[in-house]
Parts: sequence; C-alpha cells; structure tokens
Amino acid sequence: MIVQATCESPNLNEIIQELKNEFSDRYTFKIFGLGSQKSILVRKSAWVGVQITVHGNEIMIDGSFPNILISSLMTLLSQSTIAPVSKWHELEKKISAFLKKKYIK
Repeated sequence: MIVQATCESPNLNEIIQELKNEFSDRYTFKIFGLGSQKSILVRKSAWVGVQITVHGNEIMIDGSFPNILISSLMTLLSQSTIAPVSKWHELEKKISAFLKKKYIK
C-alpha cells in the first residue's frame, strides 16, 4: 500500500515516534537498512509484520516477515504457499489508515 503524504515529507524517526505513540502496546518497531535506504519494521508477531519505506512524499507499507532469518527460511521453503498473507494485509490496512490520518491534510 502507498500513502501519498500531502504535508511535509516525514522522516523515519518522526514516523516511528508517531507509531509508538499510537501502537506501542501492540507492536514493536525497529529502523533497519544501510545508508539512506532505511526502513521501519513493524512487528506484530514472529510471522506478521510490515515494512515501511519513505521515498519523497510516498510512504510505502508492505507486509513481510519481521525477522530476516525467518524471512530467508520461508523464502527457501516456498513462501507463497505458507505465508500469512491475510494477516499481513490486516496489519498493512491498520498502519496505512493511521499514517493517512497523520500525513494527509
């Protein structure tokens, strides 16, 4: 999912703080990546998470495994047949709705 921010382009630290304020009791948050290509990983469980990436005023939210080791293992085991896709979509929708309220004026 993509959220087009209409206000000033948010940075990752600002987004992670807003997410923590809203969802800290339900999810964990972590910034990861190298150089300028960093993202936020939102973890609901070992199997369900989303990755948030900012490019200009676009905020991209993609369902993913929240652990690199599990993600690599599941890719090797044919992720398409056993990935918790419906749970990813639920979390994507919840995070997207929140970010739309914050960054679309």
